[in-house]
Amino acid sequence: MVQLRYTTDRPVYSQTDFDKEFDRKRRTFPLGQKLRKALRCSGERLKGVLLRRLPILSWLPKYNVKQNLLCDVISGVSAGTIQVPQGMAFALLANLPPVNGLYSSFFPLIPYFFMGTAHQMVPGTFAVLSIMVGMVCLDLAPESDFTHFNTTLNESVVDEGKMNEVRLSISATLACLTAIIQIAMGVMQFGFVAIYLSESFVRGFMTAAGLQILISVLKYIFGIKVPPFSGPLAVVYTIVDIIQGIPKTNVASLIFALVSCVVLIVVKELGARFRHKIPFPIPVEIVVVVVATAISGPLDLPEKYHMDIVGDIPLGFPAPILPTVSQWEGMMSSAFSLAIVGYVINLAMGRTLAAKHGYDINPNQEMLALGCSNLLGSFFKIHVICCALSVTLAVDNAGGSSQFASLCVMLVVMVTMLALGTYLRPLPKSVLGALIAVNLKNTLLQLSDPYYLWKKSRLDCCVWVVSFLATFFVSLPYGVAVGVSFSILVVIFRTQFQNGSEVAQVMETDIYKNPKVYNKVNRLAGIQIVSYCSPLYFANAEIFRGKVIKKTGLDPGKVLLARKKFLKKQKDKEKQEAKEENSLNKLDNMKRRMSSLVAMKAHTISQLNLQIDTDINTISTPTSFENPYCDVSGSSDSKCPSPVTIEMQPMPFHTLILDLGGVCFIDLMGVKVLTKMSSSYKKLGINMYLANIQAQVYEDLEKGGAFEEGCFSHSDLFISVHDAALFSLNRFVRSDLTEQVNGDLIDLSCDVDEDRNDLEQDMF
Repeated sequence: MVQLRYTTDRPVYSQTDFDKEFDRKRRTFPLGQKLRKALRCSGERLKGVLLRRLPILSWLPKYNVKQNLLCDVISGVSAGTIQVPQGMAFALLANLPPVNGLYSSFFPLIPYFFMGTAHQMVPGTFAVLSIMVGMVCLDLAPESDFTHFNTTLNESVVDEGKMNEVRLSISATLACLTAIIQIAMGVMQFGFVAIYLSESFVRGFMTAAGLQILISVLKYIFGIKVPPFSGPLAVVYTIVDIIQGIPKTNVASLIFALVSCVVLIVVKELGARFRHKIPFPIPVEIVVVVVATAISGPLDLPEKYHMDIVGDIPLGFPAPILPTVSQWEGMMSSAFSLAIVGYVINLAMGRTLAAKHGYDINPNQEMLALGCSNLLGSFFKIHVICCALSVTLAVDNAGGSSQFASLCVMLVVMVTMLALGTYLRPLPKSVLGALIAVNLKNTLLQLSDPYYLWKKSRLDCCVWVVSFLATFFVSLPYGVAVGVSFSILVVIFRTQFQNGSEVAQVMETDIYKNPKVYNKVNRLAGIQIVSYCSPLYFANAEIFRGKVIKKTGLDPGKVLLARKKFLKKQKDKEKQEAKEENSLNKLDNMKRRMSSLVAMKAHTISQLNLQIDTDINTISTPTSFENPYCDVSGSSDSKCPSPVTIEMQPMPFHTLILDLGGVCFIDLMGVKVLTKMSSSYKKLGINMYLANIQAQVYEDLEKGGAFEEGCFSHSDLFISVHDAALFSLNRFVRSDLTEQVNGDLIDLSCDVDEDRNDLEQDMF
């Protein structure tokens, strides 16, 4: 295959020359102009705001009723049969009555129908959020506050009715605070916060949460009583109590759970295998719930075998309540964690659906939609919701194409709330526990993530492990904080300790590569080129300077310090010699006076003797000088060799070129380090040039005052490394020729002076 070739012939461009020739624009955005643009009102702007805040106005007029309505209805109804039992099951995780799951699966869907941007998304309960809400309920309304001694039964009993009412109020208050946080972040365009949550962190967090959920539902599966725990190591205490309570297992509850698990797993696996042949997913959850209720109720199994059941489910809509604002202070950290985690799950699922079906979602609008969904539901005793994963996937697999599918899901839940809920009273809780456990399969399979991550990226593996351990052993809210903090530290670590590299010219090209990677490269004589690929900011500015020193082998600070010490020692030595000379003169004069007084003899001193005497007294030992270029690259503790010569050793290079093509921004600390380096190199006669600078970096240098202090000029910036190298070579050749010419002139003048002296001597 013949390689294509290109040839270019252009001048060497510094940044200044390039800006002048191609008319660089000065981009300015005055504050007044920004405010006028933000506050201007027009019909088009109002229309854009409405379409952005109410996406239903965009897709509803284009909705194809004949083509899509039937699929949306079928997928919505089938997914609704999953939403009902799943919502009731996840309410148990939140330590709330099962009816809370129905409320949480109905009211939030109303705002999202109008405001959501993901067409197949169905908001609802999510296991991780449910268990986080449950921890808050346990902290603020522990079971011990509602326990009293019943003299009739001669035992302690719990007033479950009052406890559930208080916890429903706490759950609604927490949902309201979470909604306010999400709406505020959406209004302030803070949807980008999700990018700080890496996939490794999310998967580690979700895996730990899934494992905690599985441990939490074991008490329902085995039918044993386990006191609730919260805080650090709560999961450890729960495991210990479950192991101790296994001998007290309720056999009937366990049988119901095991049979339900087997049926759910078999049907789900068959459905996944033949999903292309089945027009819509099999609603096995509702089938298991209906069959279990039909067996348990008529046979009076709960009374015979003392099984825990769902109990009475109040029919109808709940009366609206107001949040208890005084409780917000104690749940602020949990609300912030719920807001972020719920949004991340929602956004991840939304992006997956959008990529699959070819439309776009608005991250900030998703934050607003989720916040409004939680806000409306908070007045009707819900707990914090986000995307209901299994329900959403059921809608998508069944061919749902719009929010009409979620509307059908909402109708199924409404029918259950208004009419069918009373028939679910004898449903064993162990069946709901089995439903939760089976749905955790994919989450628990992520336990193998560290094995694969270690091969691909050890830092990502560390993020996963830290997030998992912090979430599992400490708590879910603290797990979020620790995981996010560690992820940010990893990012800082990667940018802070990014390794710079020396680059050299690939032979006969304008390409510069690392000589450790390529063999056919040519190091330019007298020129050092260092490339750096990381932002230059306060955390790595000094590390960057150290990398440059290491790659070039010259520390200008140590050289200048050695010169300073050399000059200081020379000056001190001259002072000491002058002092000693004065002392000798004084002593000699005193001796002369004493001798003249003793001999009392007049002497006639001739001019010649006086000159000889003066010459003898003024002769001193020749001064030896230190080498100012000692210990350039060694440690600061190493000592310079003994004084040898006054002549300076030449610098190992005359030009340093920094390739900043990989630097995306520079802060004030980075600008300060660059100017300091330029000043130090200039004092040694070394030119420092910056090449391949991005537009943002150029603006950062200007704003940071790099050109005002005189260390840098605009002519020190070049369009490419090759431009800087050619300019440096040309400048060095011209300066070398000038030095040679000047040297010849000096030698010639010296010869003339010597001949003239010889001529004068001959004449006399």
